[in-house]
Order: sequence, then C-alpha cells, then structure tokens
Amino acid sequence: MPVIRRWDTSAMKWFLSITLIGLTLLACYLEDIYLSFRPPVAGKAVYLAIRSRRSFDFDQAKALEANREKAIAQYIPVFRYLPQRIDASKHQFQQLTNAFSNLKGKNRREVENLSRQLQKMLGVQMSAADIINITRYHDLKNLLKGILTIEESILQNKVLDDPRHLMGKHAIEIRRPNSSGSVTQPANELITLEKARFLLEEKVRQLFWQVRKNVLDPVLRLAQATLQPNLIYDQSENNRRQDRIAREYPFSTVSYRPGDVLVAFRKNLNEKDVLLLDTYRKHEAAALYREIPWISFTILFMVMFYNVFLSRILADGSRHEPPYAFLLSLLITTIIILKAGLVLTPFPVYVLPFGLLPMLVIALNHDKITATGTTLLGALLVSLLCGPTFQFLLFFAFGGLVAVLVSSGLHKRLQIMWPSLVVGVINTVSIIIFTGHWQVVLSKLVRLQPIEIDLLKKTADMALVSNMTWSFAGGLAAGPVVLLLLPLLEISWQTASTFKLNRYMDLNRPLMKELLSKAPGTYQHSMTVAYLAQAVGEAIGANTQLLRIGAYYHDIGKMMNPKFFIENQFNHENLHDVLEPKESAKLIINHVRHGMRIGQESGLPKVVVDLILQHHGTQLMEYFFNIAARAYPKSKIRKKDFRYPGPKPQSVEAAVLMITDSVEAASRSLQEPTRKKFEEMVRHILVKRIVDGQFGECDLASRDLAKIIKTLVDALEASFHSRIRYHWQEKKVRPPKRGWKISDSKERDPEDRAFRL
Repeated sequence: MPVIRRWDTSAMKWFLSITLIGLTLLACYLEDIYLSFRPPVAGKAVYLAIRSRRSFDFDQAKALEANREKAIAQYIPVFRYLPQRIDASKHQFQQLTNAFSNLKGKNRREVENLSRQLQKMLGVQMSAADIINITRYHDLKNLLKGILTIEESILQNKVLDDPRHLMGKHAIEIRRPNSSGSVTQPANELITLEKARFLLEEKVRQLFWQVRKNVLDPVLRLAQATLQPNLIYDQSENNRRQDRIAREYPFSTVSYRPGDVLVAFRKNLNEKDVLLLDTYRKHEAAALYREIPWISFTILFMVMFYNVFLSRILADGSRHEPPYAFLLSLLITTIIILKAGLVLTPFPVYVLPFGLLPMLVIALNHDKITATGTTLLGALLVSLLCGPTFQFLLFFAFGGLVAVLVSSGLHKRLQIMWPSLVVGVINTVSIIIFTGHWQVVLSKLVRLQPIEIDLLKKTADMALVSNMTWSFAGGLAAGPVVLLLLPLLEISWQTASTFKLNRYMDLNRPLMKELLSKAPGTYQHSMTVAYLAQAVGEAIGANTQLLRIGAYYHDIGKMMNPKFFIENQFNHENLHDVLEPKESAKLIINHVRHGMRIGQESGLPKVVVDLILQHHGTQLMEYFFNIAARAYPKSKIRKKDFRYPGPKPQSVEAAVLMITDSVEAASRSLQEPTRKKFEEMVRHILVKRIVDGQFGECDLASRDLAKIIKTLVDALEASFHSRIRYHWQEKKVRPPKRGWKISDSKERDPEDRAFRL
C-alpha cells in the first residue's frame, strides 16, 4: 500500500510540475499568441491588456504619417455664420448714400472732409473731383438704390474672407449664432469676398452701363468696400480640432518599458492602437525566437531544481515529507491569479500582490525554509510573466522574502495585515531604489557636494510617486487576497491554517467543556499530555500548535463510556474486573472510533481528526492480551483482536502524541517516581513502539530520540516533585473482584470461540 501511495505521489508531482512549466511558458507569451490568432483591427475591442515584454520605442511621426495626412485631408474646418455682417454692410452703404445726399451744394472744404472720412471708414481713397462728380450726377439716388439691391442679393450667399482655409477641402462646417448644432455645406457653394466684389462689379456694370465712367467707377469702389464676409473662420474651435489631430497622431517618439500597458483590456482599438500593436509585434518577433529557448530552459531548470530542493535538500532536514502537490498547486494558482491581474487590469506590474504566495505557505503550517524556496521560484516565474528583467525578479523576491520573515507567529486572521503592511513598505523602498533618478544625486555625493532639496524633488518625479503608490498598494492587497483564498485552500486540501487551528486552542469551546463535565479525569490527562507534547515539539522542531490541539482532543471518544477508563474511576470499582479481556479491549479501542466520529461531527480540522485516529497507531493492548492468554492457555488468542485499528502515525506530530500519551499514562503507575525510573520508563516505551514498527510510516528521526527522552524526563521530574504524605492519606487497597461477566454490549463478537465460557 505505501508503494502504491508513493507511486501516486510521484505521478502527481510530475504531472503538476509539467503543468507548472507549460502554464508559465504559456502565460509568458499569452499576449503574443492572442495577437497571432486575433490580429488587431480598428473599431474592434481587444480582450486582453497587451503589455510590452521588453523596452522598445514607438516612432509616432513615422508610423502615423500616412494616417496623419489622411486625417488632415478629412478634417473639416469650422466657420461661424454672422448674419449681422449683412446688416452692417447695408448700414454702411446707407450711410454712404446719406453722406452724398447731404453734400449737394456744399463747399470744397466739406468735400475734403468727406474724402478723409471715406478713407478712414472704408479705406478707399477718393479725390475731391470724384466726390463732386458723384454728387452732381442727376440720378444718384436711383443709382445708389440699385447698387444696394444688387449688394443685398450677393450677401444672401455664404461669403468668407480668407480662401486659404478652403485649400483641399470639399466642405466646411457652419455654426450659427445661438445654436449648439452645425451644418455642413459643400465648399463649391461658398464665395470669397473677392468673388463677391467681382460679382457686384459685374452686375452693376451690366445694369448701369449708361452711367458715365467717372461716376460709376468711384461709386462701385465704395460699394465694394462696404461688402463684409458673413462667414468667419472659427480660430479657437479649429485650433482645438487640429490639436486633437496632433495628439492623436503626434510627432514624438514614445518609449515603452517592460510591463507597460500598450492597450488596455476591452478597449476599442483606434488606428493609432493598431499601428502601435503592429509596430510592437514586429519588434517582438525580432527577439522572440532568440528568447523562447532560454526562457523555456530557465523555467524547466528552476522547476526541476525546486523538486530536487524539496526531495533531496528539504526532506533531509525536515520533519515531514514535503507537500509536493500542495506547493506545486499553489504555484500554479499564483501564476494564474497574477497573470489574470496583468491581462485584465491596466494597473502597473508593481501592484501585483505577490506576497500572497509566501503568506499562504506560512499560514498553512509550512516552515520558513519551504516558504523561502517556494517564494524564490515564484518570484522568478512571475518576473518572467512581466518581462525578463532583473529588476522585476529582485522586486518580487525582496517583498516575498520579507513576507516569509514576518508572517509566522500570527494567530488571528486580521493580523495578516501586519506582514502586508511591511511588504508594502519594502516594495516602496525597492521602487525608490530601482526607478529613482539618482545620477545627479550620486555625482554630488562622489564630489562631496551638498544636496539641495530642489534636486531631490526633481529626482522624485510623478512617475516615481505613482509607482511607489502602486507598489505599496500591491503589498497591502496581499493580505485580503490571502484571507479570501485561505478558506478555499483549506476545503480543497482538507487542511487547516494557523488561524483556523488557533480557534481550537481555546479551552472554552463546547467540546472541551463537554469533555470536562463528562470525563474530568480524561480532561486532566489531556492537559498533561498537551504540556508534555508541546515540550517535546519545541525540542525537536515539530508543530507545537498542532501538537497542543491534538493533545486536547485526542481522547474525546472516551466521553461515550468514561467510566471504563481508569482515570475517570476515581478509586471506584474497576468495571473491567467483571468483563472478558476481549470485551474490555473493544471498549477501550472504540474510543478512537468514537473520537473520530465526534471530531468530524464537531467540525474539527481533518489534521486534528487524523491525530485522534493515529495517536494509538496499531498498538497491541498488552494488558488485556496477557490476561486473556493466562485465562485461556489452551486457546489461540489472536493479537489482531487486541490491536488498535490504526493507521500508524503518518506525521511526527502523531508519533509525538503517541509517545507522550503513553508516557503520561505510565507515569501515573510509578510508585516512587524518580528521574532514573522516569528515564527507564520513557526508554522502555520508545523501544517497544520502535520494535512494534509504529514509527515506520512517519519521519521521526533516530537522532531525535535522545532529545525526546531528555525532554520528557525533565518535564516529568518537574511535574512529579516530592510532597509529604499525611497519615490520613494512607488507605488500604481493595482486592479486585473475581469472576467475569459477559457484557451486553452489541459490540461483542459472539462467533469468537476463544472467549466462549
């Protein structure tokens, strides 16, 4: 059976190791695989956060040149329509008409004043002779009225001032006053101010061809000067839109470092994102085939070395067989959780709660050496997920090793926030050291020059502050994630964390109160065994918390029939005196089965229930076996009828509990307890268990036997110190009753011929 179990363990170990290697390699290149099967397309969402695995520069001027030119060509300029300009043109022309009408018959001085006003108001140079010729025209009123009518018809069009804004454009966007909307109008339906003046001149000359040239020409020049554009180029809005194009298609070169997010999870890709991903894929492809072999070899070598570390290094100096399946599964779980954080969130790499790995190993009752080896392997694998850089490896390793140092000795779940806080601080310090701009500061220190505060402020830029914040949050988040995962791991692996076990250290729990009330002698026996077991555990490096809890609950099955156990008889009649030896043996043996059932029904952790089952192993109940052998010398007495059902101790803790339980019970029978007798008794008990093969399935090292003997002798000597015996304490020992009586218990085997009377 042990051979089959070892084979199963080995097969499971290799399966999980291969799974860890394959999963890590897949996680390293998950984004590349995704982009290969689902190339980026503008307008479609990407369902992974794509991060850069290495440093590369994205030359936006070169990559976006064609798209930039296309965007500029498709850009529609915005103009504001100003209808008040039409009224202003009409008003100016009306003022011009009034000025000429009021000038009739005036002197030359007033003519010159009008000439200056026209120059100032319209920018038209008009000689006195031209003004006089206009004023003397006999039908000036009709002439001016007709020109105004033509001007009004021309101003019904969209007239713009500067045609340069229409170069290469097929349409414009027109915004009207007091309106939030806009109208797009073809560019060929617009006229420029120059064309409007040309149309005015053409129509006026066609309509008033009979008017003398020296009158019509100056009037026409004045009329053209009154024309104003009703479309004005919206400089602010167009600048904003052009800036948006410049931001969307910049000319700068962007540098990406390993772990930086290129495209966030579920982002709808635009053209820039597609170009960025295409550039990254080309850059990545150049190094991919050079990188994959050494990444694969690194993962393979480190996972294999980790197995060697567990089996050859850790197992030689450990109390237990390394939990291969659990540790490898925990590494796989960590890879999945942290990779999910990378591909489903836009946060920096430094926010990953890597501290959860060492905290879980420690919380689930594994030693610091195991946690250290697991943490270093995990730091290497996770750093490869983010990008093969030495900085990531050190960052995760430092935080993880600190978590190993400060995570032990925790008794309550909320105390997990203390190591989380420490890891957050160490993460922050690591970021300051790794990413701070220390060149100038170090140069000052080398030259023994004073360092100004402003220089330190420049060193701590916003990127550094942001990374510090995220790294601290990553360390702090490890604690809550551990609290979330612990119940799942406890259920799936049928184990108990230190936090869960700590609840059973409380002697006020209902089960312990029931044991005290129903079997007070057994309760006292359990307390003494707990004291002895903890002393031995501390001496040989076993799990003292588990030992103490196992000692508390190892005999809870005696509550079913407490009076059949001598520690609960209190010098009353021994019920076994009237029972057959086999009946007595069955009653005693059954306290293990009852203890298992009570423990399971009470929700005791499996590791504690296992101690209840294993604390007697498959020992022979020699006392009743010898009585039966003497009582029936002619019958063949089967030893298996007087053996506990087992299993034998599977852990050092179960072996220690077996030894201390037997030692405590035997010590009560010593008439004159001395150190020498204690040592003889302990040695005798140990030798008998070893000869009986009780420790053959656990890792109780022979080098620890001397420590166990010395510790138990010291503890017993301290407990059984001498006291004066008073005369009233002397009493006579009553002889046991003779004759046996068959118990009515249903547990009796009527088919056993050896015990028929």
